This record gives sequence, structure tokens and C-alpha cells, in this order.
Amino acid sequence: MNIALKTGTLEIDQSQELDNLVDFGSRINKKRGFLFVSKVLGKHLPTKPFLMKKTYKELASLIPHSDKPTLFIGFAETATALGQGVFEEANLKNSFYIHSTRFQTSQDIFFSFYEEHCHAPSHIFYEPKNERLKKRLQEIRRVVLIDDEVSTGNTANNLVKQLQKVLPKVENYHLLTILNWTEKQYESFTYLSLYNGSFEFRAKEMNFETAVVSEPEEIKNLDEIIPYNFARYGVEKLDLNFEHFVDFKILKDKKVLVLGTAEFMYPPYLLAKYLEENGIESYFQATTRSPVNIDGAITSKLSFKDNYFEEIDNFLYNVIDREYDKVLICYETTILPNSFDLKLQLEKYFDVDEVFMYV
Repeated sequence: MNIALKTGTLEIDQSQELDNLVDFGSRINKKRGFLFVSKVLGKHLPTKPFLMKKTYKELASLIPHSDKPTLFIGFAETATALGQGVFEEANLKNSFYIHSTRFQTSQDIFFSFYEEHCHAPSHIFYEPKNERLKKRLQEIRRVVLIDDEVSTGNTANNLVKQLQKVLPKVENYHLLTILNWTEKQYESFTYLSLYNGSFEFRAKEMNFETAVVSEPEEIKNLDEIIPYNFARYGVEKLDLNFEHFVDFKILKDKKVLVLGTAEFMYPPYLLAKYLEENGIESYFQATTRSPVNIDGAITSKLSFKDNYFEEIDNFLYNVIDREYDKVLICYETTILPNSFDLKLQLEKYFDVDEVFMYV
């Protein structure tokens, strides 16, 4: 199957299995001009919570049974909910979850790494705030890295090398992904994937110079902006009382879109799931700092500055050309900058409420 995109042609084997997982689009990125638009992540496309949960469960079932103390790791920003969802579905004793972040706080950094092909390449891992988890970190024997896809395995291999320095007792590393496009095997880790395949991309000669800001010009301490630990500092179980955040009576018989913001995806997903389980037609999606074209599966686009006071360009895809009775924008940030105008833009199309979540 040949897929014509603005940036080139993607050649890929067609199958129902792949069609259930992704559609296709193009990035504004000279390093990687194509995009696998996930139908199960809730990032670029609105996704039913039950479908996200089904994906988490299917991925968790691929993890080999073991009683070894296990660390689950998700990657900002796309796989923060994916990683946490898999961790919850795996439900293993002696385990906890943490995700990388691109936000600076005063918490001690455990380690960091650089993802070369990414539009925003820096990843930070903080030490757990909980002293018990901090101690358990040194007893970890197995690590499960969770991402939406793997293309070459180089990033994962580099990351494992970093982890081997700070987690000397780990015996096994697994890279768990929805999609796996690589043929290369590494001694340092094993692949676990829902779909294995191959593709070829023939890029066009294009000028990709844009004014998109993907990393902050000035490093800011965000302790007061993001004071809560939803997983950035390690969690075992996330318990939220959704009745504190939303009046369910006003949502009855409405079609609702729950929006996460940037890395803050899993708690809003849980809210969407809670609504769905209580008979409300709900969908989940999140904003992103990933710049992509209106092309292929990407049919609409909003641009705005982030809600983290860093003046990063953020985007929301495939929302304004759909129909919803209510849109709930969810934040982990305690306040919003004046430059953040997503609510204002969305109010041209929908009835919009804001939800400030906390633990």
C-alpha cells in the first residue's frame, strides 16, 4: 500500500490488524516526515476510553510473568498515559511507575537522556519523592520501557545503557510498544509488541524551517505550577475522586470530549473512562507540542501557547471539525498563563469547561 503524504510517500503492508491501530499523516520535521496517527492513544485522534483500556490490557498481557521487583517507565509526552495504563493493568506486586518529563522542577534528577529524532528531544527522570519508592528503586530487578512505537531501537538501547549505570541490579529490560518496525535485535533488551511490520518512506525535498518553539528559551522552576505527583515522581496507585472535579448531572445525555494537556494524560483519561462507565458518551484526547501537517488523518488544527508558562507552541488536532456537546479541558497546572488561549479558541465551536485536577 502506498500512502501519498505532503512530505513524501509511505510504503507499508496493509492489514486489518494495522488498520485497527493507526492511520497516517505527516510531520513538520526534516528528520522524520511521516506520522503513524494512533487510533488507540488518544493524542491526535479522539479515542473511546474502553478502547484505550483494551490496548493497555493487551500490552500488559505480553509482559512475561515474574515476581522480580519491576519498574515501569513511560515516555513524555505521548506515552505517559500508555505507560501508566499498562502498569495499572499489569497489577504486579513490588512494582511502580514513573514517566519522563520535559518540565524542570527542584526535585533531584535521577538521570536524563536525549531522543535525537524528536522535535523536543530532552527527557528528564526525577527521583521518587516517596522515600519508600526511592529505596525500592535500588532493588529493582526488571524494567519495562513503554512507548507507542519503535523504529530502530537505537534510542531504547542508549537509554538502557544509561539505566544500567544507575540501576545496577536490573537483570532484564523489555521494550513494550504498540508498533515495532525494527529488524535489529539488541543484547541489552527484548522487544514486546502488539504489531510487528516494516515500511519505507520516500521523502520529498522540502523546506522544513518553521518558527515552532518546542523547548523553552529559559529554564524555569515549575514547582508551584505543577506541585502534584500524578506519576512524574513515581506512583504505585492513582486514586482520584472525580466528583470533586465534575458535576455529572450536567453531562447526562451529552457527548463529551475530555482533553488532557501535554504530558498530563492519564488522570483525564481516567475521568473520561469514569464518565463512560456511568453511561455518558465520552471521548479522550490530549494536546501536544508535536507540529504536524493537516494531511491524511489530520483534518484540523489549533495552535496556542502551552499552559506551563514556558511559551512552548502546542497544538490540538482533529477536534474543531467534530461535534461535541461539552469539552472538558483538564490541567495539572494550578494556574494558567495569560498567553494560553485554548479555551477561548474552543469556545467558538463548543461549550467548554476547565477542570483543575489534583491529588
